[in-house]
Amino acid sequence: MFVKCDKKYQSGKEFIDNFMITKEYHDGIFIEQQTRVPTFMMNYEHTHNYCEIFYLKKGMCTYTVEKKKYHLSAGDIFIVRAGDSHSTCYEGTEECQRLVIACNSDLLHKEFLDKHPEVCRTISTSGKVVLSDMVKNKLEALFSDMMFENDMPDDYSSDLMILLVMKLLLIIQRHGIFVYEQLDSSNEISSDIEQAINYIALNYSLSLTLDEISSMFGLCPSYFSKKFKQETGMTFKEYVNYIRLHKAIQMLLTTDDSITKIALACGFNSSNYFKDCFHKSFNISPREYRKLRISI
Repeated sequence: MFVKCDKKYQSGKEFIDNFMITKEYHDGIFIEQQTRVPTFMMNYEHTHNYCEIFYLKKGMCTYTVEKKKYHLSAGDIFIVRAGDSHSTCYEGTEECQRLVIACNSDLLHKEFLDKHPEVCRTISTSGKVVLSDMVKNKLEALFSDMMFENDMPDDYSSDLMILLVMKLLLIIQRHGIFVYEQLDSSNEISSDIEQAINYIALNYSLSLTLDEISSMFGLCPSYFSKKFKQETGMTFKEYVNYIRLHKAIQMLLTTDDSITKIALACGFNSSNYFKDCFHKSFNISPREYRKLRISI
């Protein structure tokens, strides 16, 4: 069930060979961590038949999935669905640390997946997840528990590992911002637009304006607006509302807060505007959505 691999600076080919050989004998859920020099590059893509959850603990890297590049900073998560080809290139000047969790979704409890269809969608979609510092700390404590079960397994470790992965997925679902879910996957995202996307994801509750965000990157608003639309397929306002609406969905399902409180917490300036945006995007009111989902 588990694989331990803590060698530093293993070559890409050597690591993949060892990882896959070990996988033949450990068909389930496992975790491994490694430290990489910032010049390390996996110059080929690979696939596997399980979902991979990649957590960058320290450093910077470019994660390539199905020929599209994503830039990750410390604390970011990338989920790779089973079957998607991917590779990693580390960057910067400091050593990089990352954890990889391989998850055979067949081992997750059916009742859990039936109750949380959004989790099924998450592990079936490749994409980057941005987390707040508070959530990063919570996840790193969870990863420590997983590494303990991985390194010191006993008769209870297999079941505990499954429970820890389900907890991990719920935390990601509750707190994570899925920043690329609705973007035009055919376009490459430049560094400044990527930083803007991350800033929006972490500051959706604030009053975000095109002028403010464009000035952060030394760009005039009209050029930034055109570039944002060209690279993401969405206008700046559409993307801000997209992030706010999906955070609102998380709150509708995980809190008892009123519709007005959720609207204001997610950055909408009024509950009526929030309701209009929600209905336009999902063809249902926030209240009806909450009632329908909770009754499932």
